[in-house]
Amino acid sequence: MYKKILVAFTFLLQISGCATTQGGKGFDLVDDNEYAKALPFFEAAAIQDGDKTSAVMASFLYLSDYQIPRDIDKAKKYFGLAKSLGYAPWDQYLDYFIPLAEARIMLYDDDPDNDSQGTDILRGNRYSEYSPALGLLAKTYAFGKGVDKNLKISKLLFQRAIGHDRYVYSAHHYAWWLATHPDEEFRDGALASELIKDVMEDDEEAERSSTLDTLAAIYAENGQCNEAVKIQKEAIEKLTKESKEHPQFIVWESWLSCRLKTYEQAQPWHYKSGQMPFSGATGSQPCVWK
Repeated sequence: MYKKILVAFTFLLQISGCATTQGGKGFDLVDDNEYAKALPFFEAAAIQDGDKTSAVMASFLYLSDYQIPRDIDKAKKYFGLAKSLGYAPWDQYLDYFIPLAEARIMLYDDDPDNDSQGTDILRGNRYSEYSPALGLLAKTYAFGKGVDKNLKISKLLFQRAIGHDRYVYSAHHYAWWLATHPDEEFRDGALASELIKDVMEDDEEAERSSTLDTLAAIYAENGQCNEAVKIQKEAIEKLTKESKEHPQFIVWESWLSCRLKTYEQAQPWHYKSGQMPFSGATGSQPCVWK
């Protein structure tokens, strides 16, 4: 049943992408992996046209922390707008995606009391083959947020997410944590190296500062700190260029710089024990090298 819903959703996105509406332009850009460029079209379609689908998409994009720094307040704003807007014909498929947005908000906001509600949504059977939900659930198990920490279950879920992902995002996500997770038991530099190869074969992803940042972290985790320094400098240079078009990207600069200094000390960069990396770039304090 839910696989049919996903097929129908994909079909509707293709129809939207062919349209000349603001929402349609947004979907065209998402299909081209241009999330940051798509966001203003979804915002305009949601506010000006009362488009429920675009409001849901805007909420999702503000939650992603991928190409767009996470902004919980704006995610809540568009989620609330989506809930308030009526359904257009064929909009019933949004009942599949609206709970996912709600789960993300619960896990990424500052209220730990609702974390378990968020993970309960993600564990629903209807999301058992949806890679974004699987990847986020894997992350909750990796850090014990809303669930009891279980590294074995986390790794199984990451692998399952990759198996159901038509793109390289899940592989990128898993490779990052294999290189930077605070627990040595979780880290696996060799597997991270294998996964990042697939990511680097995607020409667009290979050019992004976030991908180069992950690649450098993997080199450092594998003891190749000289190569990590080289790649991290490229990542910072690329971020500077990206920030000219998207000024909000600059929030990542301090973190990339801190990692560079770590690699220059011939050390890999890991999250600190007990650190909960769910707030996203905009919700974190700038990284200060000590």
